[in-house]
Amino acid sequence: MLAIISENNLEYVSPVFAIRQAGWQSEVLAFNKEHSHLRRIKIWHPRRQVFIVDWEKFDCKKSVWEGYDWVLKDRKLWKAVRFGKKASTDDFPQFKQYTQKMVLPEWFEVKGERDIQSLMNVSMFFHDSIPIRIETEERDTEIEFDTTWGCIITVKFKGVRASELIDRIGIIYDSVLEKTDGGYVWKVTCFDPGEVGGIVGFLPVSGEPYIYCDKIEWSIKTGKSAYCARTKEYDSLYDFYLDLKAVSENVFLKEDKLILHHKNDTLTIEEGNKGYITYRNGKREKGQWEGQDIFEYAIEFLTQVNPEDIKEEVLLDVSSAKPLYFWHYMKYAFLFAVAWAFVGVLILFLTNFQKGGVLVAVLFFALCLVTIIFPLCSLVNGKEIRYIITPTTIYYFNGNVSNLSLNILQIKDIKLYRSLIKRGIGTIKIKQKGGITFGYGLIAVNDAEKVYNLIKQNCVF
Repeated sequence: MLAIISENNLEYVSPVFAIRQAGWQSEVLAFNKEHSHLRRIKIWHPRRQVFIVDWEKFDCKKSVWEGYDWVLKDRKLWKAVRFGKKASTDDFPQFKQYTQKMVLPEWFEVKGERDIQSLMNVSMFFHDSIPIRIETEERDTEIEFDTTWGCIITVKFKGVRASELIDRIGIIYDSVLEKTDGGYVWKVTCFDPGEVGGIVGFLPVSGEPYIYCDKIEWSIKTGKSAYCARTKEYDSLYDFYLDLKAVSENVFLKEDKLILHHKNDTLTIEEGNKGYITYRNGKREKGQWEGQDIFEYAIEFLTQVNPEDIKEEVLLDVSSAKPLYFWHYMKYAFLFAVAWAFVGVLILFLTNFQKGGVLVAVLFFALCLVTIIFPLCSLVNGKEIRYIITPTTIYYFNGNVSNLSLNILQIKDIKLYRSLIKRGIGTIKIKQKGGITFGYGLIAVNDAEKVYNLIKQNCVF
């Protein structure tokens, strides 16, 4: 089994030695980019980052994992990666023969059932795909699909014997690929009629689009095109419900409302005039959601982490320091307020305290107060932030639920800034690969240096 693994806009090819199929929590056992370590890699994080291009049905199964017999039965290896830690290939020489650099062909040829399974699995059976380009030349047809699952797949149907309704597809919801006597047939079994580019609007068509051909080749490019977002703009809550139901059984459609349950929390989603309206535990949330945003938000809710969900060894459990928050967020507000106040005083003197000048100065002083009051109220009323650090992950809890976590392997650089307010308090700025900063920095009480050293020793720069 081979996979393309995409991390921080970079990709590499690795053998897959085992797989745990668990929906959005699925993961594989594969190499890191340098092929120097084995590690457990989530297929979705939160978007898709593992694309298995050569599928293999493993014969050995152990608990929730499927893989090679010699891999699953190696207790030392699984002890090393039990909590997601990496295992060096120097300690497991049996993997050395697989560490050579692999170059995938530009085009994969479908030759049998295994190849059929590879194409249909990596494309998710073309569910939620849209044809963005169709070209026909003599007896060959080439279709480029935006799969909306993090990759674009181009399929060459060679030696086309018969085809129908291919140009009448707007969005595909399901398809099948079968080997026939002397060739292959690809049929679209569920779709919305339309035209190339994901445009839906044609009247219903009778029959199923299909292509019957002699040979099939395909290629894959990770990433998205500009078309993919359209498919997440659901025409109805029922379509949205079907996608969420594939993620969790705790999703229900009742009286034109989507109801999602996660432990003691309930998220209700309904359609409004300008987008989707959400209620968390009966309380309406602020903000309007676009179609493609609400799906990711709902997934985050269904996969959120509570402290008791963490099964790994907890290395540290620390809370934020409000004095440090005050210093970081209020210093700019104070500087801005002082500048506004200075301008107000300057106006008073320049206008010799005339009525117009006094009014303008009062306005400046009012803005000065607003600049301080709003962030101050936000800090006072804000919940304490809690950080739980495990050997593989930093969990960010606002209240008692986390929708944000960071894989330690994704850290590119960390810096410690000690506070002048109180000994031991500090801010750890975390920069991810790709230039993203985690949260607003990791803030700890009295343990900043300890947290910094702990994270740093688990990082691989």
